[in-house]
Amino acid sequence: MASWLFACLLTLVTVVVLPVPGVRAEVFTALVHMEGLVSLEKELLGGLESYLELERQRLVRMEQFAGRVRLALTSASQDPSTHLSDPVNAYQLVNRFINGWNTLYDDIYEDNGQGLMANISYYNFRFPDTEDFTGAVTAILRLQDTYRLSPSLITSGKLGTTTTLPMTSEDSYEMGRIAYGAEDYQHTRDWMKETLRLFDEEGDSSTVDLSGVYDHLSFAEYKLGNLKRAAHYTRLLLQNDPTHTRAQGNIAYFERLIRSEPEKYVNEVDERGEEEGEVSPDARESMSEKERYESLCREPWPLPKEYDSELTCFYYDNHRTPSLVIRPMKVEVVFPQTSYIHTAWDIDRARDETTEGVGWTNTKESYC
Repeated sequence: MASWLFACLLTLVTVVVLPVPGVRAEVFTALVHMEGLVSLEKELLGGLESYLELERQRLVRMEQFAGRVRLALTSASQDPSTHLSDPVNAYQLVNRFINGWNTLYDDIYEDNGQGLMANISYYNFRFPDTEDFTGAVTAILRLQDTYRLSPSLITSGKLGTTTTLPMTSEDSYEMGRIAYGAEDYQHTRDWMKETLRLFDEEGDSSTVDLSGVYDHLSFAEYKLGNLKRAAHYTRLLLQNDPTHTRAQGNIAYFERLIRSEPEKYVNEVDERGEEEGEVSPDARESMSEKERYESLCREPWPLPKEYDSELTCFYYDNHRTPSLVIRPMKVEVVFPQTSYIHTAWDIDRARDETTEGVGWTNTKESYC
């Protein structure tokens, strides 16, 4: 099912958003802007690679000079007078100061990054802002909720049919940090724990600050009512940073609460405890609209066999909406109260003519 998760989510968003006047252009423009960022990043990468090559050449020159100085000092250190009595050695010593150390001074202060900095500054107005970044994180969190995806499945890059780049521990940390800022402590905990897992995998290559991860985890567990877990992560934080004054106060507070009501924290919930499976009709009726939408995407209720003969499948472009003309949706719809319907026009007409409405018992939309 994961192979079409992203496509299905994008389709559902398109179906809901595109027909609204004034919104279609914004969605389309946002997509165009994102495509433009790919071209922009390609251009900036070219400038960065040029800068790195110049820096490599500069470091090679400096290392070569350092090698010559080390060799000369090794020879002169035992008997400087004898070493300098040779006119060639004396010449090389003077030459290193005239054409060596002076040139090195210029090399150190040479700024090969001026062109790259100017390029970045020139295009800065086209860069996404923090609001765009928060929106990108929120989209992933919604996808995670809709399909009950684990963070590890998302970070592994195994979603969708297109190539998805694996996420690093830094990426995972940013996901948890944005969730924390939105006071979404469930996602904060999930993504910070994933950050720890990736940190262990990456080893020394990870630049994530463990103190920050433990700090977020401790507060998230506290807000979720898991004081023992909060105390556990606070202790890990203090092991990593013994001078963390806030953590010192927190651990004393957590331990005091646990001692005062030990029976309250015996059976703490560490994970979501959600299991896939069929949901009873009564439970389904009590679900919110958001929960019904998410369950539709996960398809926990298979189509009843008596409706098989009334299931129709067709490609739909929403009255030739530009984004769907090239890649139309494949729509599967069951109509238990209407005749066999093939076209989008028939759907609209049937919806108007049917007194009880069209029975959308099971609808799956995905790109073909």
